[in-house]
Amino acid sequence: MKKKLSFLFLIFWISSIYSQTSSLPDFSLESISGEKVSLHKLLEKGPVYINFWALWCVPCRAELKALQSIYEQLQNKNVSIVAINIDSPRSSSKVKSFISGMKYSFDVLLDINQEVFQKFGGSSLPYSILIDGNGKIIKVRNSFLPGDEKEILKDIEGVLSKK
Repeated sequence: MKKKLSFLFLIFWISSIYSQTSSLPDFSLESISGEKVSLHKLLEKGPVYINFWALWCVPCRAELKALQSIYEQLQNKNVSIVAINIDSPRSSSKVKSFISGMKYSFDVLLDINQEVFQKFGGSSLPYSILIDGNGKIIKVRNSFLPGDEKEILKDIEGVLSKK
């Protein structure tokens, strides 16, 4: 009887964890151009690649550069690439000039209180999430090294091919 109860408890515990992780937190953040952007609206278009970053993070800057190249390759596909900056309100004023200076053309949003970053389980930067068009998290990345852009592109193309 104890084994049966333990097994049932284990099943209940696993299913509760699964139900928590399978529900995708929605968000609405302001872009650097002042528009409100929501995850719900982005998902209507198709898969979304979200990259959390900060100005002080050197690997983040390298990933942003790689994301621009990926964005240019996939801009005619139904996929969104979104960079969410988590700098403080004082530092976030520099974000717009940094982005325009680098000529990045994907969406850049501001999460100055790091609420969305925390909702998605972020703890270190860069932190990226690939979400399919149905709102399912497909891949989470906790770092970026040169060469990772090939894997990111492959992951996004894999999600696009499953449509």
